[in-house]
Formats: sequence, C-alpha cells, structure tokens
Amino acid sequence: MKKPTDHQIIDHGVDGSQYFQGCGVSCTEYTDVYTGIGDSAHEALEDALEQAATSDWDVEDIHNYLSEGITVPENADEGSELHHYVSIRLK
Repeated sequence: MKKPTDHQIIDHGVDGSQYFQGCGVSCTEYTDVYTGIGDSAHEALEDALEQAATSDWDVEDIHNYLSEGITVPENADEGSELHHYVSIRLK
C-alpha cells in the first residue's frame, strides 16, 4: 500500500452531473486525485476515500472530514442529477 505524505480535501458542493468540471492534479504537488459523489459532503468523501483505497492508497490515517455541508435538496426530482462532490488529492 502507498502511504500518502500529504493530502488535500476539496468540497465542490452540489452540482448537476452534466455541469461538474472535475478535479485534477495539474500544476499541483499532488500525484493522484479521487472525486466522490453522494447526497452529502460526508458521503462524497467516503466515496472518494473508498476509490483511493481501491487504488492501493493507505487512507486510514486521513482524518475524517465531517461536514454536514449542503445536501441535495429534498424537493429534487427522483431522477435528478444533483450530487454533492468532494475530491481528495494525494501525494
């Protein structure tokens, strides 16, 4: 497993999937980025951390980013493409 020497958590907020522009590592000191989606920032971070762990990163020591933040509006349509996005950059 790869042990991260540094990380950055970016809470992008709520956006429609067709409008979210993504997140990268270009012009940063980081080597990898994982973006998670969910109904809350916490869910999205858990998704991003799971992706990092699947890619052989040891994310156990990364402190849990507990944020209730903005959640997907309850009045959103059942088929709504609104999601909360959180990215984690690692090196």
